[in-house]
Amino acid sequence: MVEATATEPIPGRPAKRPIAVTFVGVLALLVGAYHAADGINVLVGGGDASSLVGGAIEVALGVIAIAIAFGAWRMRRWAWAAFMTWAVVSLLNQLLRHFFYTDPSYVVMALDIVAVLVLTPLDVQIAFGVRPSRNVNLNEPSPVDST
Repeated sequence: MVEATATEPIPGRPAKRPIAVTFVGVLALLVGAYHAADGINVLVGGGDASSLVGGAIEVALGVIAIAIAFGAWRMRRWAWAAFMTWAVVSLLNQLLRHFFYTDPSYVVMALDIVAVLVLTPLDVQIAFGVRPSRNVNLNEPSPVDST
């Protein structure tokens, strides 16, 4: 993998951070803050061992999401893969909680859906280095736009 200095852009990636990539970083930060706050709330509230372990896991997930947010801000390839995996697994978890248990978090479900939708466009994948930019000109209109 080719690394760049502070003044030299990585070949094949845009020189400026697209707005959607900034949004992904902010979204990951919000998800991390939500998980951390929820976990701290459970830990401060006390309870049995099961709820305390759940609160500790929530705090750990929050810290991981914040690390992903910093990776997304720096447009690292691993951050795209980590956040997409995070969103898909979390969405599956919330759907299972919705259908089989009584405590789904609709806020987390909505954030996960937005994350997947924001991470999917081609320009975001190119910015993160997930897709190569060769033979792709994002300034040209697509065949769909010309009709």
